[in-house]
Amino acid sequence: MHKLYNCIILSTKSAGSSALQQFLVQDFGFKMTKKVRHHENETLFWAKATSILRLPQQKLHRSKLPYSYDKAFESLQKFVSENELGNLTSGNVTREEIFNLYSRLIQQNQPRFVEKSPHHLFNKSNLDLISEYISLHKNDIDFKVIGLVRHPLSVIYSGWDRWKFDCRLFENEWYTSNQNLLHYQKELDIEIVRYEDLVAENGAFMQEKLNLEPVSNNFHFRSSSLYKWKTDDKFGHELSDETKQLAANFGYSDFETPYNNLSWKIKEMATYAGVEIKRLLRSNDVA
Repeated sequence: MHKLYNCIILSTKSAGSSALQQFLVQDFGFKMTKKVRHHENETLFWAKATSILRLPQQKLHRSKLPYSYDKAFESLQKFVSENELGNLTSGNVTREEIFNLYSRLIQQNQPRFVEKSPHHLFNKSNLDLISEYISLHKNDIDFKVIGLVRHPLSVIYSGWDRWKFDCRLFENEWYTSNQNLLHYQKELDIEIVRYEDLVAENGAFMQEKLNLEPVSNNFHFRSSSLYKWKTDDKFGHELSDETKQLAANFGYSDFETPYNNLSWKIKEMATYAGVEIKRLLRSNDVA
């Protein structure tokens, strides 16, 4: 009987975690949860668990997270029911119950299960729960925690281009998340992988990092979105010195945008004003 294998991808939004997840599914035979209510097969499992256990969480930029206790309980209960994982104990959910649910999720998607939700890395409470779970089950489950990083301007540009995120606030999210990545690297035995390297080598080095044999070679990472911020002459966000220093720890060094002047600031402010007006009329926060 093969030992269970759980790969957890930790990243920010727009870092390429969906592509990495699909790569693991297609080329290494991983399974991912099918019945989810969020985009890209994301469970938000640990973020919801943290809310249910009433642990501290900071709010993500333009996000519905962290959920209230009631919202988290309702959402996780629906997830558990739809995936036939059992039921939550109303009003008194314990760590043990949360951990048992996640174990059943791994069992259901055996032998190789991949979980990714780019909401977990931002809050230390999520990472502490993951660390506690791994410590309890490291003898019966093989864990591989992948810390996926991407150039901060690629991430910020994607958030701006897709959702008109506030570049400064989304940069703060990238900074906090990747500070956490380095802080928990030893504790969670995190294998840090750059998205740019995945694209350049089409994931060839992942066989060694996962210590698994691939089942196919069909997936291809797209290079078209790698450096869009370099070619958009209407984008001019400038990174803080702190973000540049943190990015340098991951090997990034090129931070010059093609459009860095007063016109960008005016455009940025006008765009955010329009977004906020729309939010007053209807919520357009993302999960």
